[in-house]
Amino acid sequence: MIRLLLCLCVLSPVLVAQATVTSIFQQPVKGSITKLDIQGRLEVKVEGSDVPARVPLDEVEEITFGHKGDERKREDAPLRVYLINGDVLHGTADNGPADDDELFVLRAPRFGELTISVEAVKRLEYVANVAPNLLPELDAGAKNDVVYFAASGNAPEQADPASSLVRIVKDGVFLYNEILDGENYDGNKYGWARLRGIVCKRNTPASFDKLQGIFTLRDGSMLRGVIKAWSDGKITLEHKVLKRDITLEENNLISVTMKNGRYVYLSDLEFAEPPEERPYYLPGDFKYEEYLFKVRRDHAQGGGAISLRGKTYAKGLGVHAISRLQFDLNRGYSRFIADIGVDDTAGDLASVEFKVYADGKLVYESGILRRSTDARTIDVEVLNARRITLEVTAADNADIQDRANWANAKVVR
Repeated sequence: MIRLLLCLCVLSPVLVAQATVTSIFQQPVKGSITKLDIQGRLEVKVEGSDVPARVPLDEVEEITFGHKGDERKREDAPLRVYLINGDVLHGTADNGPADDDELFVLRAPRFGELTISVEAVKRLEYVANVAPNLLPELDAGAKNDVVYFAASGNAPEQADPASSLVRIVKDGVFLYNEILDGENYDGNKYGWARLRGIVCKRNTPASFDKLQGIFTLRDGSMLRGVIKAWSDGKITLEHKVLKRDITLEENNLISVTMKNGRYVYLSDLEFAEPPEERPYYLPGDFKYEEYLFKVRRDHAQGGGAISLRGKTYAKGLGVHAISRLQFDLNRGYSRFIADIGVDDTAGDLASVEFKVYADGKLVYESGILRRSTDARTIDVEVLNARRITLEVTAADNADIQDRANWANAKVVR
């Protein structure tokens, strides 16, 4: 009997995760994705039907697989690596090829092994010593990387703004300080335990307008790339920054969010006017440049992922009441779609109202939403509108804890 069961296991096809494919042009489709056909359509085998459903990839908003996130163990993922294209990877470093010091290897159970160039790294954080996104961004005029050292003994934490990240290895990093290290261009080695993180001076890559997917993995990592193939529960994507193909398994994914299809995410557009943001009680000496709660693109207030009632979103705008954002549409779009609500990291006192204006006319008003309120999906007609305005106002309790999200906010062509 045991032999028979083993034979059946070997001969059985690979189990393919059940997916929910959400499109902006049709009802959600549930089933197993069998392939991406030559016409760029996802073919979905729906239970009870002999005819597969076909959804054009450029019309897909999101694909979810019903998986929950992992509870990461520090020993399995001691590093957070942020790439210049916005990807976030959780894993453990290893030595790269012997003939190229600028390459290192990052490993994790959910994405396997990735070879990464130091020049692709925008930020590196050691999990044990620093919370996500706690380290500040570099000033626009920065000439070097900034290294943040963890406290040691009675010595306080400190920063070195004159260093450059040279090399990443299994047990630490090599840093070069032109003032201190002179002709020692290899730099000096620092073990992980001595570091909080390194914020790197890097050029931002040119915007990429080709259809691509943003893959949210169960360990919290996020990768984006052009989907080249999809079958048998595996997706092959072309990663522009890492300059290689990566294969991911559906069972390791929470979701795939599509970008640059028949819609545009507002977080990828420039503001028509500078954001109007301020506290509820406006002090006489208020200076916007010092305001701590400026709008965040594709992140919630506080720097983490946008999250509404346990669901994480790859795209959107994270704001704090009071907020007013404007975008030019130039009569090029027909609908505005978003999930709205109070971010999961907000406190119990949070209460806000969302309003949408098209060319100055109020076209949507949410009423009061709280953290306990379910996320609300809105679909507003903006046909022929020249400009859209998104406003979040404080409700009860002034603006205390009022972290609000325009999750997956997009306009449809």
